[in-house]
Amino acid sequence: MIRGRCAGAWSRLCDWAEETWGRYVSQRELYRQLDRLRADCKARTAWVDELTEAELAAMRRRLAESIAAARAEGNVLPNRPGSAR
Repeated sequence: MIRGRCAGAWSRLCDWAEETWGRYVSQRELYRQLDRLRADCKARTAWVDELTEAELAAMRRRLAESIAAARAEGNVLPNRPGSAR
């Protein structure tokens, strides 16, 4: 009877270890994917870091003008939570 209990406990322990290892491996792969995505995003947006303050100000001004023109034409832009007006 004791052997049956030990065998059952051992089996459960082995199952638990296998599930834990599987989660670890899948999470490790997810972190690798996340690291690749971060690197891709950083590479795609690197040009923004090189902009001068004058270029950023000009971009903000043109964006504001474009939004104002779209609203004036009646193109309603959706209000999103947290958006600045």
